[in-house]
Order: sequence, then C-alpha cells, then structure tokens
Amino acid sequence: MRLAVVANEFFDPALGPMGGFGWATRQVIEAFEERPELGVEIVMLSGRPLPRGAKVHGSVPAVGRPRRRIAEFGDVRRVAPDLILTIDYRPSYRRSLALFPRTPLIVWVRDPRTPFDCARIDTLRLPGQPDVKPQGIGTIHCGSLSGLVRFRSLAGGGTVFASPTHYLREKALGTYGVEPKAWNFLPNPVRSPTNTVPKALRPSVVFLGRLDPIKRPWLFVELARQFPEVRFIMLGRNHFEGLGAWSPASMPDNVELLGHLDGAEKFRLVREAWALVNTSIHEALATSFLEALGCETPLIACVDPDNVVSRFGYYVGRWDGDGLDSLPYFSEALRRLLDDESGRTTRGTTGRAWVDNTHTPQAFVGRFLQIAASLGAGTGNARSGGPLENMATSSS
Repeated sequence: MRLAVVANEFFDPALGPMGGFGWATRQVIEAFEERPELGVEIVMLSGRPLPRGAKVHGSVPAVGRPRRRIAEFGDVRRVAPDLILTIDYRPSYRRSLALFPRTPLIVWVRDPRTPFDCARIDTLRLPGQPDVKPQGIGTIHCGSLSGLVRFRSLAGGGTVFASPTHYLREKALGTYGVEPKAWNFLPNPVRSPTNTVPKALRPSVVFLGRLDPIKRPWLFVELARQFPEVRFIMLGRNHFEGLGAWSPASMPDNVELLGHLDGAEKFRLVREAWALVNTSIHEALATSFLEALGCETPLIACVDPDNVVSRFGYYVGRWDGDGLDSLPYFSEALRRLLDDESGRTTRGTTGRAWVDNTHTPQAFVGRFLQIAASLGAGTGNARSGGPLENMATSSS
C-alpha cells in the first residue's frame, strides 16, 4: 500500500518550521519503517513548494505543492496513493488533495482552531508591545475542507476524521465547516525512553517548544527569576525575527538556552527534569506533554487539554494576553511540586503509565490499519517500481 502523508512541516530544519505537525510526520514514518512486513510505502505531499526530487528523513520522497507548472501537477499525480493521511488540514493541502478525489482520506485532526480559539489567540501581545501584533498568530481559515469533502463524496471518495483525543471533535464544525459522521481515535506514536535516568539532584525544569510568541517563552524566563536555585532549560529555537518576535535578552543566570535538541540528549534532559513548564496561550494535546510524561516528568501549564495537565501535574488556569498576571500561579504550582517529592513521583509514574498504555507506535499502527480497512485500503506488499521511480529529480 502506498500511503501519502500530507503536511506542511517535516521536523527537518532544511525544509521549514519544526512544530507538532512536523513531529507527527516523522513519527508516522518511523512507525511504519519499524514494520516493513506491513508493506506500507510512504510518500510525503507537502503543503509548501519543494525542490523536485526532495527527500525527507533520509529516503522518503517528498513532492511539493504544485504551483502553476504542468510538470508539478504531474509529479503529484504520479504519487498515485492508495490512501491519504493529512496531518490536520490546511488550505495549502487542497490543491494536491483535489487531484485524488476517489482515494480514501483520513484527516488526522491535531490542532483545530475555532473562531473562539482564534479570538483568544488574537489577544496575545509581547510584554511592552501592546500595539504590535505578534508574529505567527494569524488566523488560518480551514473551512475549505467542507467543500473538498462534498466534492470527494460526489466523486466516490471516502473521508474519515481521526484524532489523538476525542474532545477535539467538538471543534470540527467551527474549524472545518464539517460535522463528522464518525470520530476515530488515532493515538500519537510516542516513544518513551527505555533507559533509566534518575531525576537530577539539583531541581531543573524544562521548556520544550518553539521560542515563538504563541508559546510565551518570556513567562518561563520571568518564572526563573523567582527560583534562582532551580535550573531552567529552554529547548527550542526562534522561527521569527524582528518586530513582533521574541528574542532572549537580559537572561537570568539560571536559564540555559540550548536551542533545538533531539534524540537521546533531549530525552535525557527531559527525563532528569522535575517538571515541564508550558506557558502557551493555546495548545491542543501537545506532543511535548506526552513526551514529558513518557519521561515520568509532571506538567505545569496554563492550558489543560483533555484534563491531561490537571491529571498529571498542575493546571494554573487560563490567562490571555501577555500572560504576566499568571506568574504568581505558576510560582505557587512550581513551589508545590518542588516541595512534594512523593506527589512529583506519583504524577510522573501515572503519567508514564497512561502514555505507555495509550500513545505508542504499536497502538498507532494498530488503530491506523483498522481505520484504513474501514475505508477499503488494506495493506499488502509494497509496490516495486511504479510511478515514483520515474519522477524527475532535477531542481525546479
């Protein structure tokens, strides 16, 4: 079976931004690469233009969104997928999806934003910049999915919705203009570390995410000023520069900016940490939450998707705007966590058990195959040869 995964991120710094959508593309690729007996061949369809012949994560072909050139539309058509999985939905996907109206489609809903969500995000401001709209918070109108679903239905193509959590279903109509007839659970393929790493002797907390305004990293820095005895580690990088962006300045001595880390070193730092602190104004079910819990690291956040934070950490309440008024509540939650070793351990171990029982590569593959079968797209031997071998490899 040839599976086309449609996304606008690839968790590859050479190909654009790296966020939760990019994390999902990489995890899907790895989940099926570990199961070659299933015969699933993956091709990426990008929501962005790419050089012809591009590859992601080593050897996976990636075909860019067609612009106006006939050859680019031909490149997309030659993918000829048996099944399509979109990483959520963005209007930039539509041009490629319209070329396969009869191919079964799974929309993997990850971060739907209703008008209510967009209005809340629009309150965001950087400290000291009340008249400047932060970069990266523009509203993305995803209602075009409703027309695409109707078009596909008339053409005979099946479309189903899936998500890592059921609570996102209530956001579908407001985000996509579609009321799903059914809602499929499709978990995140999270890999929890297998090696045992003890918690650090000196208390440390981590910030795991982009250093962009929507994540409000300045709150993490201000919190660090109140806990000079604690090591504050920021794992992530800026995607924006200039007016409306955030850049580190006058950092406390106990804050470490380590940039984007991945693999064993990232998991070591998260595993050693006493807590993960999330200061975002908006999150769905953040992958950083699942990765932290997989490392037995409890959560402190001002968002509480599906009650995950309140179950395995401390939810400090909703705070709009620049969020600075939340600092006393973050401080209280962190102090409680630092002073309660038994509570920290319990929250971490129960969080790890939940992730290991719910969000694993094995669970993802099993549920994915069930959904695919319901659409008539079963697995089989991977294709040998076929259209992809004839794709042009010269740069556009």
